[in-house]
Amino acid sequence: MFNAFRVLWKTVKSIWEDMLLLVLMNGLTFLAALPAGLIAYFIITFGLEVTTPENVRSTLVLTVAALVVMSVPTFIPFAGCWAALYAVCNRVANGFAISWEYFFTALKQNIWKWWRYLLLSFAVLMLLLLNFLWYPLQFPNEAWVAWVQGAWLAALLFWVAIQFYAFPFYVEQETKSWKVSLRNGALVAGANPVFTLILLIVAFALLALSLLIVPPLFVLLGWLFWVMTGSEAVVDRIKAYRDRLEAEERRKTPGPGANRPHNKP
Repeated sequence: MFNAFRVLWKTVKSIWEDMLLLVLMNGLTFLAALPAGLIAYFIITFGLEVTTPENVRSTLVLTVAALVVMSVPTFIPFAGCWAALYAVCNRVANGFAISWEYFFTALKQNIWKWWRYLLLSFAVLMLLLLNFLWYPLQFPNEAWVAWVQGAWLAALLFWVAIQFYAFPFYVEQETKSWKVSLRNGALVAGANPVFTLILLIVAFALLALSLLIVPPLFVLLGWLFWVMTGSEAVVDRIKAYRDRLEAEERRKTPGPGANRPHNKP
C-alpha cells in the first residue's frame, strides 16, 4: 500500500518538474485522438437514438463493430503520439531529460508497431465490454446473470490493469516484444493486487473528475497522469525486483568475513 502512494507522489513530482513540455505533449496526443473520439461519440449517440426494446441487442453489436472498424484509420496518428508520450514519461521516470526531438523520434519509430497493438487492445476491450452488457439483455430474468457479469467485469478490469503495465514495460525493453510486455503486465498485476488497485482507483478518479468537472484540466493533464503513473509504477516494480535479486545473491555469496571464526569468550 505504501509503495503505491510513493509511486503516486513521485508521479506528481515528475510531472511538476517537467510540467511545460509534458503538458504540451499531452495536448498534442489529445488532438491526435480527437478524430477517433468524435467518431466514437457520434456512433454511440446514433446507436442510442435508434435503439428500441426490440432491437437493443443487435444495435449494441453493430455499435461495437462500428467503433472497432472506425478505429482502424483514426488510431494511426494517435498511436504514434501515444507511443511518444510513454517514451518521454519513461525517460522522466528514470531521471533523464526530455525534448521535442526525442518525442518525435519515438513517434516515428513506433507508430506502426503501436497502431497494430492498440487495435488489438481496443478490440479485446470492446469484446469484454460487449459480453458484460450482453448477458442481462439476453437473459434479463435469470439469477445467474449477475455472477456471469461479475466474471466478465473482473476480466475487463484485469485487462485494463495489464494494459496499465504493458505499455511502459514495452518502452523499458531493450528487445521490443508485446508478448513479453503482456506477460510482465499480467505478472505484476497478479502479484501486486493492492498496489495495482490503489493506482487504478486514483488514476480513474482523477480522470473522471477532470473530465466531468474541469474538462480543460483533462486536456492538459488527463492522459499524462495515467501514462506517468504507469511508467513510475513499472520503474518502481523493476527496481524492487532487482533489489530482491541482489539481496538473494548476497545471501548466496556472503562476503569474505562471513566464514571467519568467531572468538569465544
